[in-house]
Amino acid sequence: MFKAVRDSKHVNIMKLRHTTPHDIPFLLETEKRFARLGFVHSDDIVTHQQQMRDPDYAYYTVQERENPAGYVILRGLTSADRSLELKRIVIAEPGHGVGTQVLRAVIDKAFCEFHAHRLWLDVFEDNHRARHVYRSLGFVEETTPSKFFQNGDRQRLLIVMSMQESKHRQKMPLRLRREI
Repeated sequence: MFKAVRDSKHVNIMKLRHTTPHDIPFLLETEKRFARLGFVHSDDIVTHQQQMRDPDYAYYTVQERENPAGYVILRGLTSADRSLELKRIVIAEPGHGVGTQVLRAVIDKAFCEFHAHRLWLDVFEDNHRARHVYRSLGFVEETTPSKFFQNGDRQRLLIVMSMQESKHRQKMPLRLRREI
């Protein structure tokens, strides 16, 4: 559980919990909304159901009080090289700092719970807001844009960004580094 500040008057308690089949309608609706805006890819219900059963994936729902507020998909849990992909992070109401708080929790989960060596993601080159957040938390751009994604009649470039376990450890308080 972690706190995310929405504004100076309200502090909301946020929780990252395992996604259940009951959450799929919210996930699909939210994903389609942000896919139409061009921020994320979208998958159909069958793909999500298959991935939720796959041990290589972890689905988490961001819960705000009693309501879902977003979701996260991690892939690579069974990777021999301990390289974990942040496949998707979607926050239903962006712009309030919730995504940054969720991303911090995901980073901690990747390195402390899943013992990842590397956490990586791809992001559209023109998604400056997301790239800024990722950089502010320690992700670095690994490649120059080279992977194209066809979005309707337009091609968009994807950039791979990553964080190494050693970089995460450097940012952790000394007492927590000793416990890992």
